[in-house]
Amino acid sequence: MPVTVREALALPELAAGDPVVLSGESGLDAVLRWVHVSELRDVGRMLSGAELVLTTGLGMAASPDAADDFVRQLVEVGAAGLVIELGASYTSVPEPALRRARAAGFPLVALNRPVRFVEITESVHRAIVAEQFEEVRFAGDLHRTFTELGLERAPMHRLVEAAADLADGSVVLEDLSRRVLVAAARGEPVDRLLTDWERRSRLTPFPRGTEIGGPESWLTTPVGIQGGAWARLVVTGPRDQARARLVAERAAQALELGRMIERDETSIQLRVHGGFLLDLLDGRVGSEPVAAARLHALGVPESTSYVGAVARLRSDEPVERLVAVLGDVPGLVGVLDAVHVGLLVPVDVDLDAIARSVSGEAIVAAGHPVTGVLPAATSLRSARAVADVAVTLPPLDGCVRQADIRLPGLLMSLREDPRLQEFAEAELGALLEHEARHGGGLVELLRQFLAVGGNKTELARVAHRNRTSLYPALRRLEELVGHPLDDAASRLSLGVALLAYDQGREL
Repeated sequence: MPVTVREALALPELAAGDPVVLSGESGLDAVLRWVHVSELRDVGRMLSGAELVLTTGLGMAASPDAADDFVRQLVEVGAAGLVIELGASYTSVPEPALRRARAAGFPLVALNRPVRFVEITESVHRAIVAEQFEEVRFAGDLHRTFTELGLERAPMHRLVEAAADLADGSVVLEDLSRRVLVAAARGEPVDRLLTDWERRSRLTPFPRGTEIGGPESWLTTPVGIQGGAWARLVVTGPRDQARARLVAERAAQALELGRMIERDETSIQLRVHGGFLLDLLDGRVGSEPVAAARLHALGVPESTSYVGAVARLRSDEPVERLVAVLGDVPGLVGVLDAVHVGLLVPVDVDLDAIARSVSGEAIVAAGHPVTGVLPAATSLRSARAVADVAVTLPPLDGCVRQADIRLPGLLMSLREDPRLQEFAEAELGALLEHEARHGGGLVELLRQFLAVGGNKTELARVAHRNRTSLYPALRRLEELVGHPLDDAASRLSLGVALLAYDQGREL
């Protein structure tokens, strides 16, 4: 920890002088940059701030005004405090100097016994240098830890755990919707750390940089680069704010770098293992004749129409096992990534039967039929989005299609996209913050209002409210969302945002 005036006074070399604090008790926790001995009347020109000044009073002894001016210079330059050794030549601190020090909250300390200033400066400087060395050592440990984790391609949870160890406190990584992605509790159970998390988090503003704020004095820093934050790190109750700040910022960098590397590695894997399908998705196949020739050369029967489909694993089984099960499909089968297998088949292939054959370990989703090979890229993309949604929904018999998931499915497929989270926050953020602070059930009232299509008579019935209480609540709701509730477009926007918000709570 940095050396403060209070800690310096407790050192044996200073404590031997029987120090008495005459003013500035509240300033004793100021951090010292250095210790300076001076008997000059124009002491201010020798200082740059945060010094503890030691004197026998020679520069103050000419008159009470001289003493007052001496203290004035120290206050104006931002010195940390003044220690005066009282003796035969300087028996007490003049009242004008004391009044000035007390008015400024400036620490002024009298020593009642003689001490060796050289021993005091050596002792304090040794402590300051030791602290500086410790900070350098800590910075080195911090850099080494996250560099090694980066080289190991450590997953997100290990980065957050390392941050908690280094910050000596609990650390939480949350997304833009205040959903907890990773939590590393220190000194408390994780369930206590995360109790009522969303409400508490909304009371702490999302920072542009590293800040301490909110009712619980959390230290928070955004995760993302160039204004594209996708999450934030929270250090709850940091013991050493300076160190916690360093840790949070370095951990945020490591998380963003890891995310970027993961995306790059996935891209490489797609190119290597996806073969033709990945070339098709990336638009690298060329013209339609070239695409058709390559597809047919891979053994896919000629057809005028094709369907893109994606099988998505339900478990952590190796994706190669799924490829082996799908090996007899009359079309092209290729690994897209660690959980997705792509299929490109003629339109008459029975995808429902294929889906039933692998229902125990995967779901199969299909895009729309297309004419030609190149348009199959859009069919594959659609199928992958549908598959990612379908794996979170109750099982369906056979192949899943967009018509089976509709708007909830689309939003669920985009749930990790910061743009959707930002949209939901823009639409509902003020309302959710109000609910977090005051309660009142306005979020549920909005949900009911949208469910009845804005019909206030029906709303009064389903909400069990009389109109006298309903209309003021609706006006307050309208103020919080910032849009007219009678407008159909506004209700549509709020409905989509609320659906995205509710889905995020269910995951």
